[in-house]
Amino acid sequence: MRVGIGYSDNPDSFASGKQAASEALSKAGQVKPCDFVLLFCTARHDQQSLRDGVISVVGLSQPIYGGGAVGIITNDKFGYAGDQVGVVCFWLEDSACTILVENDLDQGEKETGIRLGKRLSDAGVTSSSPMLLFYDAVNRSHGDVRLLMATWLVEGLEQGLGFSPDVNGAGIQGDHACSATRQYTGGGMDKHAVISMAFSDDIRMDSVIVHGCRPASPYYTVTKADGSAILEINGKPALQFMDELLNSAVAPENYPFFLLFGLNHGERWGEYSEDHYASRLCLDIDKERGAIIMFEPDMTEGTEFRLMYRSLELDYMRPRIESVFSRLNGREPVFAVYIDCAGRCAGYGGIDIEDAHVVQEIVKDRVPLLGLYTGAEISSIGGRPRGLDWTGVFCVFSKDRTGKASALGKESGIRWETDAVKSDKSQEIPLEAVLKLCEQNAAKILELDTRSIAIRHELEHKRRGFSLLAELSVSLRQGTATEDIFMLATQRINAALNMQKTAVLLLNKEGQFVSHVLQGYSPDEKDALAGQPIVMDTEFFDPEKAVLVTAEDNPGRFSVLRDTLGLPYFISVPVVIENEVVAILITGRMEEMPPFLSRLGSSDVETLQAISSLLATVWVYRRLGDATKQAQSDGLTGLLNRGAFEMRAMETLQRSLTDGHGVMLAIIDCDHFKLVNDTYGHLTGDKVLSALADCLRENFRQDDLVSRIGGDEFAICCKISSGETGVINKIARLSEIWSKTPFETGEGKTIYSTLSIGIAISPADGTAYDKLFHHADIALYKAKQQGRNQYAIYDANDDGHSSLIR
Repeated sequence: MRVGIGYSDNPDSFASGKQAASEALSKAGQVKPCDFVLLFCTARHDQQSLRDGVISVVGLSQPIYGGGAVGIITNDKFGYAGDQVGVVCFWLEDSACTILVENDLDQGEKETGIRLGKRLSDAGVTSSSPMLLFYDAVNRSHGDVRLLMATWLVEGLEQGLGFSPDVNGAGIQGDHACSATRQYTGGGMDKHAVISMAFSDDIRMDSVIVHGCRPASPYYTVTKADGSAILEINGKPALQFMDELLNSAVAPENYPFFLLFGLNHGERWGEYSEDHYASRLCLDIDKERGAIIMFEPDMTEGTEFRLMYRSLELDYMRPRIESVFSRLNGREPVFAVYIDCAGRCAGYGGIDIEDAHVVQEIVKDRVPLLGLYTGAEISSIGGRPRGLDWTGVFCVFSKDRTGKASALGKESGIRWETDAVKSDKSQEIPLEAVLKLCEQNAAKILELDTRSIAIRHELEHKRRGFSLLAELSVSLRQGTATEDIFMLATQRINAALNMQKTAVLLLNKEGQFVSHVLQGYSPDEKDALAGQPIVMDTEFFDPEKAVLVTAEDNPGRFSVLRDTLGLPYFISVPVVIENEVVAILITGRMEEMPPFLSRLGSSDVETLQAISSLLATVWVYRRLGDATKQAQSDGLTGLLNRGAFEMRAMETLQRSLTDGHGVMLAIIDCDHFKLVNDTYGHLTGDKVLSALADCLRENFRQDDLVSRIGGDEFAICCKISSGETGVINKIARLSEIWSKTPFETGEGKTIYSTLSIGIAISPADGTAYDKLFHHADIALYKAKQQGRNQYAIYDANDDGHSSLIR
């Protein structure tokens, strides 16, 4: 078996899929088609377009499996909460892999597991078959968010198989906020599914768990529970018990994603081993029931647990991961998987560095590595697979290339010892005092833990803010176009500061604020806001004080603006030049979900104010460049003139050669325009040309090139990101809209106009500007010859008419 792994963080989904898949094939060094593909991406991507990009490289016949991931890790790259994509291509050679997909997980995790287990059993999967499992971690069927439980799924899987499988896996989701994503299920996409990959017995999977959590208390007992809700601990309401235990040092509101319990599956009072403890993380609290809500539902009545604290260093990881390689005993490692709890990333996990860095430093180039930031993890503890929290699962798949059996078999399960260690009667400190001391120490450790996490979380916000400012400053020094600066700023604000929507509002000619850049908005939302005046209160113009709106505010505060922008919680800062407000920068979140989507605060405000100052600098540069811009613009319509259009179109075509995108070039002629001028005068003619320019702006994207190349002729050059059909339909829609647009002449008459359009598409019709323009001109002639009021696409058979071109 051979594997190739690729990575991309390109926000263009098609290009990202193509880039990651190309890298996977290149790194594998394989010529023949792969057998199947794993594809994972964050929720920011258009998953269909991403899949199409991968298919454009690997072909249509290769099934694609996978789904969402909060982030991706490879041997030399990693990232999360952005546009990350990971692709793994498999060549099975003389090995085999049984891949099954079981749907309807939202109808019952255990029942789904049972069905899948029976199918795997029928397919010949045994207890020695190494298996990976990827399931949809989030159920949004009813509009809200409900986590799908690994505990029940694994129980059903074991029941269906009739034994405990050799399995590692993950509950996958596309971001920290549990945004809706779909899964890749071979030939298409679905949701609420389980994907199992069972390899043949010549492949071995060695694995280890890493969480770095240690016991901080004696054992406590769940005395009442309801599903994933712990209602009572040691006979007291759970919240009351925990508050008393911690001496109120940690507020219950801070328990979610912080409070960790450990379930020991080894010797009760034996020496601590990370292998023995399954971490259980608090998801929420229920004040009405006095309950602590856990991620998994297995802390039932009678369960004993201990409080756990996180290690603030990552030095525990190296010996754990190295132990996996040491167990290979001469077998060839084929690929490695690191399944990492998304909460363990820096800034949320209370650590100085990313554990991804540590994994990369250990693995180096010993084996191709794919890491996923996930919602839940599955691995064996105590002799059977279990759902895990706050855990990393590192696996190495290996194959014996010598044909000999390995002298070292797989590490057997945890050895259970039930005999309790006898207490030392000679102890000077009574056991009761020891237990009390343990509880006090636990409270102190957890208090320090929560403070440390809060400080590191704040520092991580600061670091990201400074990094963003440095990035934007460099872009400015390198002479990036002003329009690109605003786009880059909003993209990086969303990614670096974990915002969900960002808008830049500019003044129009009437002195009203309208949207200029909308990042994180859907196409429908952008269309709804396009050109719409947005009324701003004078409070938004104060350069000394940003506007901050959170869930603590009255819902009526700026309610119209919040509804208009679809942004309930936001920060707004003005961009001010010489005491004049020239723009408004607004960024924020759709919901508050600590710690991943925490409440906006002073740190966020300070970062946005610094960015506003930088944007003001950009604006000054823009004013200084107005003369240049005017030299590149058509005086009547404000569109690019012919010289500027040709230059930028050449740049677009050059970029298309490297990024693989197609390019459309269209020449547009206003039918019988001379008759309009001669009959109704040049003022009416100018009115028609200006209206056509506005129509072109409204119907094409901001980054498309639109030009008046002379007289009544216009040209468009745009990148094709998702097939030719879309741009052709846009041309057809433009022609239809224009033919129905009325114009009032000076004499009070209403007239209409039509368009003839010639289209050429690169690379099929040429990759050089002159050639592509020439072919579009031939197509324009054809449209006119066929009666005007239509578009024509260049056909090589039309070249014979080129001598007849105007």
